[in-house]
Amino acid sequence: MSHLKNLWVAMLTRNTGYAGTNSQIVIIINEDGVDRLHHTFTDTPQYDQEKGQANLYKIDVAAYDIVPDNLDNSSVRVAIRGGDMWKPEHCIVWGEGIPTLLESDAVAPIAIETDLPVGLSTERDEGPVSIPLRRVHRGGMSMQINRLLMLMTTADQEDAGTESGVELQITNAAGSVIVDFEIPNSPQDDQERAQANFYFVPVSPGFSLNDLGNDLGGGSVTLGIKGQDAWLPQSFFLFGLDHASGRPDFLVPLVHIGNWVYGWLSTDSSEGESSISLPQIWRY
Repeated sequence: MSHLKNLWVAMLTRNTGYAGTNSQIVIIINEDGVDRLHHTFTDTPQYDQEKGQANLYKIDVAAYDIVPDNLDNSSVRVAIRGGDMWKPEHCIVWGEGIPTLLESDAVAPIAIETDLPVGLSTERDEGPVSIPLRRVHRGGMSMQINRLLMLMTTADQEDAGTESGVELQITNAAGSVIVDFEIPNSPQDDQERAQANFYFVPVSPGFSLNDLGNDLGGGSVTLGIKGQDAWLPQSFFLFGLDHASGRPDFLVPLVHIGNWVYGWLSTDSSEGESSISLPQIWRY
């Protein structure tokens, strides 16, 4: 892949006492001793770094000449700019590049940490100022997927949030449903207006992209709603993970929708569609 045009960062703050922060969070990307990116996240309509809440951010990095293949385990760091300690639980970074003739898509997993044990603070007795996020690599068509990571934001407009259940289904090339997952209630503001959500989805038994097929008659990924309280997403991302628990070493990008254009979801046909078949990026 050539250099990145966009960087995406998703994180979940721990649902424990004093986990949230009002201090600013920073992401740093260093390549061969040179800081290519030093980005401070600003306030958004999301509950930024609040206890139990997820965040999802897009950064335009086209001008910074970041090449994923040049990054290593010490290249990506997340840091804090104040003494109000922050306790992150999970953090993932991935990028979008410009497709080439040799690449069917340009989504590059970059770094991830899960179940982080430390808090960040500029107060020395509370934790480090920054921590590295180790490299994660892209899995191939034959990699067994043993868990999913599902990320989304809800649109920031009137009535975009929903109290209805939201369901993810994956069907293989033979027409069998191999993933049927309804998002449970969580400490996050689940599918609320302008909020981000971060979920791990169990998979049993595992499957690979080869099981889903690579043609128009193959398997499908659908997102559905189980009620009439309409919902309008803003973005939706789905990754396959190699490990059923803990920190993954490989990710397979399955669905990558940075700007939702598929309309509202609702079981009331006058308001939207009850389910939508999502474009799968490995087919392009």
